Amino acid sequence: MSHSRTFFRAAALAAAVGAVAALSTAALSTAARAQDCPGNPDAIGTSRVITVDPDQYRHLGTLQYPETLPLQDHEVALTFDDGPLPPHTTNVLNVLASQCVKALFFLVGEMAHAYPDVVKRIHAEGHSIGTHSQDHPLRFDRISEEKVRWEIDTGIDNVGAALGEAGGLSPFFRIPGFGRTDYVENEAAARNLVVFSTDVDADDWFRHIGAAQVVARAMSRLEAKGKGMLLLHDIHPWTAAALPVLLKQLKEHGFHIVQVVPSQTVAPVIASHSVWTVAWSMADQTIMDDSGAGPRWPRLGDGPVAEAADLPAPDEGTFDPSYALAHATVRPEANSAAVEAGITTPPWPYQVAVAMPATAAQLPAPSLQDIGWPVQEQSLPDRTAADAAAPSQAERPARADLTKHAEARRARYFVHRHARVRPAAGRQHADLSATMAAMTTPPH
Repeated sequence: MSHSRTFFRAAALAAAVGAVAALSTAALSTAARAQDCPGNPDAIGTSRVITVDPDQYRHLGTLQYPETLPLQDHEVALTFDDGPLPPHTTNVLNVLASQCVKALFFLVGEMAHAYPDVVKRIHAEGHSIGTHSQDHPLRFDRISEEKVRWEIDTGIDNVGAALGEAGGLSPFFRIPGFGRTDYVENEAAARNLVVFSTDVDADDWFRHIGAAQVVARAMSRLEAKGKGMLLLHDIHPWTAAALPVLLKQLKEHGFHIVQVVPSQTVAPVIASHSVWTVAWSMADQTIMDDSGAGPRWPRLGDGPVAEAADLPAPDEGTFDPSYALAHATVRPEANSAAVEAGITTPPWPYQVAVAMPATAAQLPAPSLQDIGWPVQEQSLPDRTAADAAAPSQAERPARADLTKHAEARRARYFVHRHARVRPAAGRQHADLSATMAAMTTPPH
């Protein structure tokens, strides 16, 4: 039975009993129930399906919005972002299949373009598929309005193309990094998209987190809220490793898995495409947006490289023939005389018609006026004046006595200061004092 038939039957049943609400729920017995999971009687399975009407609900997830999915106590809706990226998405799908669990995948357009077979498998195994932009900008709230439209439309286009004729794209959109703005939400509404935030984040997007930490954080936060929409990422190996343990603990703690589907599978409205070029993809920059292949760098040759290469000297043919080495033609509108006199400014490009100097031209030696600072001549001091400034013969003995007196006083200070610091070395200081006295005593 297809999803659309099941959904319409559920809606009709709800209307018959008068239980139709804006966000309708359908308790459906599906093949994904735990007791019906082939080969795994202990599987948690999928307890029921919730249908979301895009015409009545636009924003879901208490992380950012006042309302969320109408989950009952201890019900969990699993959502996965950023894929597909094998083998991690493939491993996640294997675990979900072994547990008969249905989830909601928000796919990135460039990833769907690169791995269409994985997209088809997600749909074939009964999971819901929404979109998550074209190349997942890190700051969706800071990109231009044109880029917002391009991200939404191209992402929808590529995921829809990967699904092919089978269809199955839900009008669900999750903003990358939860970077919501009024403009982004208005553009989503114009395309009849339901914007999904989340209730609980397991932090598996951390680069250095482990599988055990993912399980612990998801369980503790779900226990605290009692229920909720859980955000995971199917592009990380630790998420795939954590998923079997997480599903086991969810069952042991009395939680039930609920799948989210649209009230009807209708292709979202896509506005006219804008032209935008993306240089790199998000998957470690290995997938180009348009070609699906990595950048091709030039290959280096395997031959030996000489340690010192001799380059040929350029000849006249190397230069541009239109560039005159000896003479240049002045533009007709330029007045060369006025330019040279500094009266007018030459138009660009401008060259003065002058002859180049001879090969053996002699340049004049610079004069004092060529130096960048003033140079003044200074007369040498008169020798008679210098002799007058020198001390007289009568003054010299007095100055010598003052000098010897100052040196002796410094020596005594040096000896006494060290004697106070180390009194135990008195004899050494006496010897040092005698030595210093001898040094300051003039020779006889």
